[in-house]
Amino acid sequence: MKIDGKKALKVLEEAREAKNELLYEKALTLYTEYLNMVDPSFTHGVWNSMAEILFAQNKWNDALTHCNKALEIMKDFVPALELRIKIQSALGNLNQTYEDQTKIKELEAIEKSKWDDPNHYYHYK
Repeated sequence: MKIDGKKALKVLEEAREAKNELLYEKALTLYTEYLNMVDPSFTHGVWNSMAEILFAQNKWNDALTHCNKALEIMKDFVPALELRIKIQSALGNLNQTYEDQTKIKELEAIEKSKWDDPNHYYHYK
């Protein structure tokens, strides 16, 4: 797969601008175009952005699908977990909401322990 990096970045920037301007359908189209141009390895943020748009449009099932895709790519992506809590709450799925809240607390505890450990590489210069 040949990737035109400059074109992909241009499309991604246009999608972000459209999202910020609340031009949701245009943003979704551009994000989809971007996804078709790049390797999926690091596209969790794009899937999450699409989920945010769909959530704002009250398309909760579609938002959940996109949010789950972001989490398939990066399982500990906290912004997607936070969004999924909102989506699951809107859908009335309180058990799943609790599971994601618990996962975020676990991730925060792990991150805190790294900062609390003076020998952790975070403290190396």
